[in-house]
Amino acid sequence: MPALRDNLVDSVDVRLGEAGDLDDLLALLRDCVREMNGRGLDQWDDVYPDRATLAADLDARSLYVAARGAPPGDRLLVGAFTLNQRQETEYADVAWRITAAPIAVVHRLMVSPLAQRRGIGRFLMRFAEAEACRLGFRAIRLDTLDDNARALAFYRSLGYRAAGGVRFRKGAFTCFEKALPGPDGAG
Repeated sequence: MPALRDNLVDSVDVRLGEAGDLDDLLALLRDCVREMNGRGLDQWDDVYPDRATLAADLDARSLYVAARGAPPGDRLLVGAFTLNQRQETEYADVAWRITAAPIAVVHRLMVSPLAQRRGIGRFLMRFAEAEACRLGFRAIRLDTLDDNARALAFYRSLGYRAAGGVRFRKGAFTCFEKALPGPDGAG
């Protein structure tokens, strides 16, 4: 496995995932679940997200992967996320302030435990925002487990506003939203 460098963000490429990335994505997911469990978080497990979830994201061309290293074979996945318009039915009860359509949703942001606290998550969210703008979206929504203090602080630090809460299988989640710049650059 290639060693991670200090200037990790500078060596990362983000692209749409491909079917051939699935096994590496599952390994990344397992590493993230282990790391979260080590912090006492039970947000993800064998039920969600699973192989079928990631495969569906890949098939829909909505899953982005972040890799560093040499050409295929020597590349190391350091992160991934899904960007689409799929809003959970529970989102209908959230007091969203931003309602101008279309709205993008970020799902399943993952950063390798080996790359955490090195700017990859921030880099991926900035990429997601730029990609959402490029695709014509006016805002981004997402959610995270209320017990995940690190994620809650992370999204707030990126300018996301807590819009309310929902309950999923794993408990209470906070929903966030952020306006994106319009075609004229105004937010």
